[in-house]
Amino acid sequence: MDLVKTAGNKAVEKIKKRIAKYLSSKKMVSFDGYAIAKIKKSLSDILTASPSTFSLELPPSHIKADLSVSLFELAKEMKTDPKKLAEEMAIKINETKNNFFESAQALGPYLNINLKKQKIYPLLLKEIAKLKDKFGQSDINKNNVVVIDYSGPNIAKPFGVGHLRSTIIGQALVNIYESVGYCVVKDNHLGDWGTQFGKLIYAYKNWADKENFKKNPIEELNNLYVKFHREAEQNPNIEDEARKIFQQLEAGDEDLLKIWLKFEKISVAEFNKVYKKLGISFDTYLGESYFVGESEKIIQEALDKKIAFEDSATGAIAVELSGLPSFLLRKQDGSTLYITRDLATLKFRTKTFNPQETLYVVGEEQSLHFRQMFTLAKALGYADGNTAKHIGFGLVSVDGEKMSTRKGTLVRLEELIDQSIAKAKEIFMSKNKDLLSNEVEEISEIVGMGAVIYNDLRQSRQKNISFDWEKMLDFEGGSAVYLQYTVARINSILKKLNNPRTVLGNIVLEKESEFALAKKMMFFPMIILEARKNDSPHLVAVYLEELAQLFNHFYNEVSIIGTENEVLRLARIALIKSTATVIKNGLALLGVKVPEKI
Repeated sequence: MDLVKTAGNKAVEKIKKRIAKYLSSKKMVSFDGYAIAKIKKSLSDILTASPSTFSLELPPSHIKADLSVSLFELAKEMKTDPKKLAEEMAIKINETKNNFFESAQALGPYLNINLKKQKIYPLLLKEIAKLKDKFGQSDINKNNVVVIDYSGPNIAKPFGVGHLRSTIIGQALVNIYESVGYCVVKDNHLGDWGTQFGKLIYAYKNWADKENFKKNPIEELNNLYVKFHREAEQNPNIEDEARKIFQQLEAGDEDLLKIWLKFEKISVAEFNKVYKKLGISFDTYLGESYFVGESEKIIQEALDKKIAFEDSATGAIAVELSGLPSFLLRKQDGSTLYITRDLATLKFRTKTFNPQETLYVVGEEQSLHFRQMFTLAKALGYADGNTAKHIGFGLVSVDGEKMSTRKGTLVRLEELIDQSIAKAKEIFMSKNKDLLSNEVEEISEIVGMGAVIYNDLRQSRQKNISFDWEKMLDFEGGSAVYLQYTVARINSILKKLNNPRTVLGNIVLEKESEFALAKKMMFFPMIILEARKNDSPHLVAVYLEELAQLFNHFYNEVSIIGTENEVLRLARIALIKSTATVIKNGLALLGVKVPEKI
C-alpha cells in the first residue's frame, strides 16, 4: 500500500498549497458592485433593516411592477403586522429621494417597487459588458473551503450511466461553489476496496482470458464480475473463497496487491478518457484503499469511547446510535467496512483541508449510510466546524431500465454520449444543409454532449431521470440545444450587423419586453447564490430557460436590424449581447459548451 500512499500524499500537498494561495488572493468580483446588490443595499438603508431580513423577487406577470419585496421576516423581527409594515414602507420609499426607485405600492405583505429604468438598466448592461464571462461570479464566500466528493466510480468496472449523475451534478456544484468565492477541493473518492475485490481476483485467477484482458481489460474484468455472480448462484462456496482472498488482501498479501494495483491503474486510465470528454478534472483520486490503515484506529476509538461494542460470540464490532438502526464497523471475519473507511476519510479531510463544508454527491439510496456516518462522526468529534452534507439524487434509467453490473445490464457512459452525438448529427444534417462537414462534427459533439448533461441538470436532483432523445434534442424548449440555439441566433444577428462594438455611453430602451429581459439578467448573480445555498443546479437551468423565453418574445416583437434610431439600435445590440453572455455563463456553470452557430 506504500505506492498508494506516496501518490496520494503528493496530491494532498499540492492541494494544501493551492488552498493557501487562494486564501491570500484578492482577485474576485465584488458582489456589492452588482446592480441588484446596490438596489438591495439602497432599500435596506431606506427601510433601516438588514438585507438578510427581506428578499427581492420578480413579481408575477399580472403585477405591474419591477420588483416585489417580501416583508414577512422583517415584520417578524419588528413584531408587527406585515401588511401594515408594507403600507408604512411604501410611504417611506415614495417620500425618499433615491437614484433607483420610482415608486412603491403595498399589496398585502408585499412591497411592489417600480425602478428608474433609465438609470438601472444602463448600469446593468455596462457591468455585463465589462465583466463578460465573469458576470455572475462573486466574492461572497471568499474565505471558505469546501470539499466536494463526487463521481467515485468503482475500479475494474466500466464507467456506466449509473455514475453519470454523481459526476455531472458534482461538477456543476464545483462550478457554482467556485463562482461564489469558495476554494473547492475536487475529490474523486474511488471505490477501490472491499469484498468485491476478493470476488474479482478469484474470477481473474480462475477464469480470465489473457488475450481478451490484453485487448480490452475493463470489458474482461466486467465479464468476470458478472460471471462470478452467476457461478455463485450455483456454487455458493466460492463466496467464502472470495472473502478469504479479500482478508489476505487487507493483510497485505504482495501477490494479491500486485493484481489489485494492476486493476487500479487500468481503471483510472479508462475513467480519464470519459472525464476528458466531459471536460472534468480532479484534484485527487484518494480512494478507499488510502484509508484502510486508519480504519482500525477508528474502530478502537469508538470502542474506547463506549460508542461501539464487540459481540463476544462473533467478534463483530457494532454501533447503536439513538434514532438509527444499529450497524457494523467490522465484520466477524475481521474485515473492515465501507463506513469505517468513510469515517477515516472524513476525519482526514477535516484535519487536512479545514473545510467549512464537505459535500457527498451520492445516490439517495445511500441516505441511511450517511445519516449513520455523520451521526457517528459527530459523536467521535470528527466533524467539528465542518458541515458534512449528503447531496442525494434519484436513479437514472435508459428505456425505463435500471442498470446493474452484477446482472450485466450496465450501459457504458461512452456509448450513451456517442449515441447522443450521432442523433445530434442526424438532426443537423437534415436541418442545415449549409454546414460544412467539419462544422457538423464539431457542433454535433458540443450539442450531443450538452444534451446528456443538461437533461440531468435541468431537473431537480432528487427526481429519477430517464433519457428521452426527442426531448433532449428539442429546439423549441426544455433542452440545452434550445439555449444553445438562442445564443446562435444572437450571434447571427450580430454577424449581419458586422459584429458592432458594445457601446457603453447612453443606453436607451423603450419596450416592455426589453425591460423584462434586462430585469431578468439583473437577478443572475442572485440565482447562482440560491443554487449554491440549496445545492440545486436545476435552479440555474430553470432561470436560463425563462431568460431564453423572454429573449425570444423580445426577438419576435423587435427588429434590431430595422431599428432606425441609432442610439436605440446600439442599446438593443448591448441588450442581446448581454443576453448571450448570461446564457453562456449559466451553461458554463452546468458544464455545457455553446457553439458559435447551429
